[in-house]
Amino acid sequence: ILLLEHQQQQQQQQNNTITMITTRDVSLVATTALVTAAATAATLLLLWTGTTTTRREDGAFRQAKNENDNDDVDGFRSGQETPPNDTQDDNNNDSNQNLHVRYHHERLSLAPIRRRAKRFLTLLQQRRSLRFFSNDPIPRDIIETLVQTAATAPSGAHKQPWSFVAVSHPDLKRQIRRLVEEQETINYQSRMKQSWVADVETMVAQVHDTEHVQKPYLTEAPWLLVVLKQPYGIAHTDENGQQETKRINHYYVPESVGIACGMLIAAIHNANLVTLTSTPMGAEQGIRKLLGRPDHEKVMLLLPVGFPAHDATVPYRNPERKPLDEVLVCKCS
Repeated sequence: ILLLEHQQQQQQQQNNTITMITTRDVSLVATTALVTAAATAATLLLLWTGTTTTRREDGAFRQAKNENDNDDVDGFRSGQETPPNDTQDDNNNDSNQNLHVRYHHERLSLAPIRRRAKRFLTLLQQRRSLRFFSNDPIPRDIIETLVQTAATAPSGAHKQPWSFVAVSHPDLKRQIRRLVEEQETINYQSRMKQSWVADVETMVAQVHDTEHVQKPYLTEAPWLLVVLKQPYGIAHTDENGQQETKRINHYYVPESVGIACGMLIAAIHNANLVTLTSTPMGAEQGIRKLLGRPDHEKVMLLLPVGFPAHDATVPYRNPERKPLDEVLVCKCS
């Protein structure tokens, strides 16, 4: 049986295995497939010679490969190659800073691309912001996976200017809620325009009024994710035996952290959980101190995470979203 790369799906169904053995910038000379004859126990070795450039799979690509081996027909894998052995000793050394490696991407045909796009749209069209949560526990490893997903977001100069604090301690959640409710009362009364108060009235009417602001979801949800942005970073270096603190410039911080938050919200919904974007105006510094975070981090967003309460409600909307012709302008040839 001759094994070809473009016959991968057939090979998986037949439980055949392809192992990629690679050396950077070296051409693949031969691919071999071993076929055993059951009746006579004879072995036939077939060789296929080609000139395909080989690639070294790194950890992320291998993980995606393993997880997608039994995935649906529309699955695909992508990821970077691992650099040569002589540059792997220290992932943070200067020799790796300007290193480029090849990017491997399995390209699908248009039919599965359309299916994947429509499935993801259908999934996210069902997403809503929830203010009523069940207190059923959510395992910590799920929360960690969601944050890892958010941290894959692109960022200015790849500085990754974010931190996430996952809070499940009841007393700490109560303290955060008290700070937010105190400041939100001031927001409603003086900081925010009355047009804003009117616009959100129907959204929060089942929770509180402008005189007695309440944020029960901050304590009812099993987890409260606090998203912090870093206008700049801090590095501690040891030069000539002396500890020094170095300030690291960050770029496009609001945009970078905003993208990460969007990916986090999508990941939460994909995991069959719900959340709400809560902006703790006025309480940012108090929350940062409660969490013991350094001065260069600024609280940007609160995201309670959990299952919806069994009697949870959301504001009725028809239509739920703007139609496509109101959000997309195409300048097509």
